[in-house]
Formats: sequence, C-alpha cells, structure tokens
Amino acid sequence: MTRRRNVATLALSLTFVAGAAQSQESMPPPAQPDRPSTAERNGLDERAVGIFLAAQEALVETKDIAVTIRSEIQAESGPLAAFKLGADGNAWIRQEEGGLWTRSMIGHSDEIGSNEQLAFTVVKSDNKASWIDPENQEVIHAIGRYAKGKYYSNADLLGLHYLFQVKPYARELRAAKLEVLGTEAVDNTLCNIVRVEYSGRELPRRWYISTTDGFPRKIVEELMEGATRTYDFTDVEIDSGIDDARFAIKVPANYVEKNLPDRQAAQNAATPEQTAVTNTDDSMGQYGVEIGDLGAPFTASNIFGEEYDLKDYAGKPVLLFFWASWVPSTSIVASEIIELNDYLGDDGQLLSFALRERTPEAAVNLMLEEDREDVVVLTSGGRAGNVYNIAKMPAIVILDSDGRIAYRTENYVIEDTINEIKAKLDELR
Repeated sequence: MTRRRNVATLALSLTFVAGAAQSQESMPPPAQPDRPSTAERNGLDERAVGIFLAAQEALVETKDIAVTIRSEIQAESGPLAAFKLGADGNAWIRQEEGGLWTRSMIGHSDEIGSNEQLAFTVVKSDNKASWIDPENQEVIHAIGRYAKGKYYSNADLLGLHYLFQVKPYARELRAAKLEVLGTEAVDNTLCNIVRVEYSGRELPRRWYISTTDGFPRKIVEELMEGATRTYDFTDVEIDSGIDDARFAIKVPANYVEKNLPDRQAAQNAATPEQTAVTNTDDSMGQYGVEIGDLGAPFTASNIFGEEYDLKDYAGKPVLLFFWASWVPSTSIVASEIIELNDYLGDDGQLLSFALRERTPEAAVNLMLEEDREDVVVLTSGGRAGNVYNIAKMPAIVILDSDGRIAYRTENYVIEDTINEIKAKLDELR
C-alpha cells in the first residue's frame, strides 16, 4: 500500500517543519534503581529497571517533543498476513503543569473494512479530547467515555498512548517481567532494547529506548506468534519549543463545535432533595478520625444509584480512597486506584469516593475507559468525606477488620504512597 506522507493541515494553524534535531545532552547511563526494593520485591531485572528509571527521569524533565510516526502490523503468514492496519502522522507532545501530557496528532490511518485511509486531527489531554469530524462537519470536545469514534480512536494507531497515558514508563516499571535484549541503532540513535510482559490483558512489547533522551525510537507489540505491530518514531525533536497553536484545533469554516457531554449540567448528579450519604448510627460520639479510632459507618451510592454500606465489609480491611477527576495527574491517580483494587483482591474491599465533582460521570469514565467496571466509584460521598475529616485530595483511610482506622494520609505522593498503602494492607491480611 502506498502511504501518503503529507499530513493534512486542515485543523491546525501552523505547519510542522520537518527535520530532526537530536538532543545533544546525554542521558545518564542506566543506574541502580532509586527504589531497588521495588525491583527486588517484584522479581524484575535490575538492569531493565535502571534503563526505564533513567529514561523516565529524562522525559519527566522534558518540556515538549515533536515526532514523525509510522505504524503497521507485520506478519508473513497466518490470519494477520493480509491485515496491515497502520497509520502515518506527526505528533506534538507537551508536558503541562502537574505532570500531565497533551498530545496533538494529525495523520492518516487505514480504515477497518475498507481500502480507504482516514484523515484524523486529534488533541488529547488526560480524560479530555478534541477532534475534527469531517463527515458531520463538527469539532468535538469530549470528556471520558464520550470521547470515542473512529476519528478519535484512530489517532491511537500512532502508539503514543502507551507512553503518555500516565507518567512515562509507569506501567513498565510495574510490569510482571522485564528483560534486557541488548542494544541497537535505530534512526541513527543507539537504543537499549527491553522486553516487557505486563500483568493482565496487555500484550508483551519490546521497547527501543534512546540512550540519549529517553524517548523510544521503536515499539514492537507482540500480537501473536509471527505477527507484530511496529511503531517507528523518527525526526524526534526534544525541547525545540512548540507554539501553543499546535495544541488548539482551529475550527474550519462552516463547522460547528460540540461538547460531549453538555458541560452546563452534570448527568445523574444528586439533587438537593436526595440523601447522598446516610449514617447507619446516629451516635457519632464513639467514632473518630485518627489512627486507632473506630471508623464512622456510612452508606453511599454510585452514579447508577446502587448503594454501598460499610457494614457489609465487616471482618476484612476496607480502603477508602477519596479523590476527584479534577485533581492534578488524575489519570495516574486512577491507575493507582486500579492497582490497589487488584492488590486487595478478595482479601479486602476498596471504595473510591469522587468528591465535589461538577460532572460526576468524569471520574466513573476514567475506570470505564480501562474496562474496569469492577472498581467502585461512589459519586455521592460528600458526607463520608466529612465524617472522616477529608480536607484535601487524594486522601486515604484504611480500616482494619474490626473497623478501626489503621492508616490515613492526605499527603498523597504518586508512586510513593501506593507502596506505603500496600505495606499496611500486608500487615492487615
């Protein structure tokens, strides 16, 4: 198939100037992990952990990245031999305040079920996205599960969501298995090759990580035996300075802008007449908010009106996770909620509370996007936050099997606090 390398500039107001400018600063050589106990505890290859930690540190210090991307399924035989679903495009990535990344992507991709290619223009940031829908002559701005459709999803064929959904390489540093395969020059850049096997349903991937700037030059996803999807990253420019116009869609003439959902009102939000949270016991004097105190009972409901009662989990540890979709680094917090939910398993119960949400569905959608309907998100939990004296978020309260507060913190630090929580849960089980 002949691919079109010229990317349409319909929606973005400036034209990308091609040409690579490799970073001249060398990234520190792979070192011992900052937290070697993590690798030891998970049985991971120390060298691989060191490579990812060094690459993560380099990208965390990065302000912006411009890159050209090509992806394609490759198989010489088997069911995917004739299935070359791929994409070509340009991307501009910028780190925002709080460590979140905004990705602006324009390109063409193969459309499933036809011989045509689809042109896309998409800007994604955390659980929000904007894109052009030329069929309906609309520019869509959407939140959570409302961000969907072929123009939105085909941009993921560029593979950047593997790296920038959360903190770069966060999933890889928590993988089930890491293996260093050696080094290779890719796009005239020396790369460390690390193979990663993930927990859950994610397919194994081989990462070709630049030794100079921490950005991958290639990702190879292992679809099945003899079949891979390869993402090639070329013309990489680090901290070259990208104009703000790259991250805002310019509405074409005769197009209309559309918000999904309507941001003027929250769907399924509790009305003033509804009781969001009730106590199972009015004698609140026996309860407290400090470690060792008996935790206050409550009932609370999710966005669908299903009620959860604390007393139903008597005899096992309960983790109360207070958060919101509007807090900084929301997608990272959501991923850690999922990780803690899985860590507890059947030995306890996690109840997450999305507090002070203008659009309660935004927090729920973060879980739905990860296909994790099993993670409890209580959107009517204001009084639960009050009785546990939650002043800022994220905040954690852990109740032991007797219902007493065994741990609490409102000084949540991404990637660090989760290890404290796991250690406390290990004590309680």
